[in-house]
Amino acid sequence: MSTPQPASPPAPTAASQTPDRADEAASAGEDLLSSGSFWRALWLGPRAWGRWWRVLVRGIDHRGILEQVEQDASFTFNFCFMIVVSGGIATIGLLLNSPAVIIGAMLISPLMGPIVGSGMAIATLNVELGRRSLRTLALGTAAAVAFTALIVLLSPVTELTPELLARTRPNLFDLVVAMLSGAAGGYALIRGRGGAIVGVAIATALMPPLATIGYGLVTERWLVARGALLLLVTNMAAISLTVAAVAEWYGFGRGGLRKRFARQAGISLLVLVPLGVPLFISLKAIAFESVAQIRIRHVLEAGAASLPAGQLGAVDVRFSDGKPPRVRAMVLSAEPADDLSERLQTQINQELGQPVELQLTQLRSSEKASPQLLALGIAEGSAPNSVAEGLRSAFPLPLAAFDADPARQSATLVPEAQEGIDLAGWRAMEIDLGRRHPDWRIQVLPPPHALPPIYFEHAGKRLDGSAQARIETILWATRRWKIARVDVVGHASSDGGGSRRLAGERAERVAEALRAGGLEVGSLARYPLPNQLAAERELGEAAFRAVSVILPVAAGKAGKGD
Repeated sequence: MSTPQPASPPAPTAASQTPDRADEAASAGEDLLSSGSFWRALWLGPRAWGRWWRVLVRGIDHRGILEQVEQDASFTFNFCFMIVVSGGIATIGLLLNSPAVIIGAMLISPLMGPIVGSGMAIATLNVELGRRSLRTLALGTAAAVAFTALIVLLSPVTELTPELLARTRPNLFDLVVAMLSGAAGGYALIRGRGGAIVGVAIATALMPPLATIGYGLVTERWLVARGALLLLVTNMAAISLTVAAVAEWYGFGRGGLRKRFARQAGISLLVLVPLGVPLFISLKAIAFESVAQIRIRHVLEAGAASLPAGQLGAVDVRFSDGKPPRVRAMVLSAEPADDLSERLQTQINQELGQPVELQLTQLRSSEKASPQLLALGIAEGSAPNSVAEGLRSAFPLPLAAFDADPARQSATLVPEAQEGIDLAGWRAMEIDLGRRHPDWRIQVLPPPHALPPIYFEHAGKRLDGSAQARIETILWATRRWKIARVDVVGHASSDGGGSRRLAGERAERVAEALRAGGLEVGSLARYPLPNQLAAERELGEAAFRAVSVILPVAAGKAGKGD
């Protein structure tokens, strides 16, 4: 009589495998890649390839993964709280232009849950999961936009920062990044590499564009809101569709693999092609702007170099849809050229093959400009919404004070002192602003500065070629400083018959010109000055063929250094 044999245990299924066995099976497909079985399967034909694919998906807990996806795609209090907090952090980071704060918002954002859920719904044709995911996305984004808009509304800081601008011009590269991130996210979800989700969240940056939408709506910057919305939709759609493709590959879809991929390809084309058109146009525009800025700067540098002691200062190039590029630049030189702006604009038009709007400010510099001055940029930001704001933003240097009265159409600008800019430079800047805004009365109050000397021809009483412009600059500066009286001191060099009489005649000649301009003038002749011969050897005799214009003592520090 035979003894009964114990029943053999049932074959393990994917759902009943122990964790160790499941991990072993899950890594089997990856081992095939390293061992070359995958490439041999492709070479041997469909049957070998099918066996390899069944081994690849054997260790995947499809049911457990779908349950986790459904849980993450649900709209819960935890999801709502986290997305609102994430949106608030992102908004503050954008307003403060702080990348570190923005990255913190990316890390705690729960948006990846419903986006992955929508991708799984496409792969499995699960209508209920798709509906739940889309509902969670809609409610979550609405709550986040509302909260970010509230923060912007209450914030005293609403300037358009570079971090905000970075989310307003998506291009084709953003679509590629989102697709690659979706592939990484889908793989991490299915293969249990949860740490990779952090990198996906940072790469796609879903929360910052959502916060930028709220900012654009509150500040009524519709182009900002539109650009951020396009970036958000691009990221969501690309991640969802790529997750669906990865899920199809790992056996989550219905029907044969070929049929599932054909369906996935059709859906992707219907969604991504319409998104890709504006993104390609944006990428093309960005490429043009990059090349155009290099060419514009090259032309401006060549134009500045053509002037005596010419240097190119701040340059700002701005592009807008449907309008010519707008170029603002500052050139410092010893002798500004009247036709420089027209020449440079013609050359830039030829380089770009299209018209540009060039606003060139030429400043007369009495010495080589300091590196700090040349490094001063023109502030970034949106287009000014008033003439007063336009005046302030168009001024290429820092201001110590600014006052504008739109009702009277008058404005006063008080710039900070800058090394390398003399009174003629500040006056040229006022003239330039007045030319751009002829309906406004604009005054630039120059910082304290020595008045320029008036030079004469050798051994005579005849003014040299620059004297009239210097006299006009002195009259302008004294009016801006509200000074009614100055003293003039005549000098004469020791060569060419220098004498006290010649120094006095020169002083009186300048005094007459200043009196004609409305100033009270006291004149004095000084010849020779103490140690004049030694000073002439050091400075040159031409320096003493001049008349010094001295501010009164009551003018304080303005005349210091004369």
